[in-house]
Amino acid sequence: MRELIRRILREGNHISDYAPDWVKVFHTLPREERIAQIETNRKNILRLLPKIVNFFESKLGDDLEKIEIINDEEVRRRTYGNEMYSTNAVVIQFFFTHETKTPARLKKEIINDLKSYFNIDNSYYGTPLDLDFFKASWEKI
Repeated sequence: MRELIRRILREGNHISDYAPDWVKVFHTLPREERIAQIETNRKNILRLLPKIVNFFESKLGDDLEKIEIINDEEVRRRTYGNEMYSTNAVVIQFFFTHETKTPARLKKEIINDLKSYFNIDNSYYGTPLDLDFFKASWEKI
């Protein structure tokens, strides 16, 4: 019965024609291979982290205070229910200065640049990446 429910739910998923090739293949794989693909995606993200940091530090310049990468155990877990699998997510935190006028625009640019330049789209199922955005604010004490 459980397998029947999973199959019906998977049939209901509509994958866009604009989705990357790995997403289309991912949904046709058996459970063990989907887990392996999730881990492969995680390793690719970890491999690209130095390039991602350098790219955004040079692009954002004065608007960016710092970038932190969190990859510790049990910091942020990502659970994939269809596979009954859980792994650590890679977290990239962007800290903007208090002078930044348009943090929402920068957030959209960062997400688009990750898609365009690094082929990482964290909106798809199977991408263990979280992005956090912070803006500094001055408070009177």
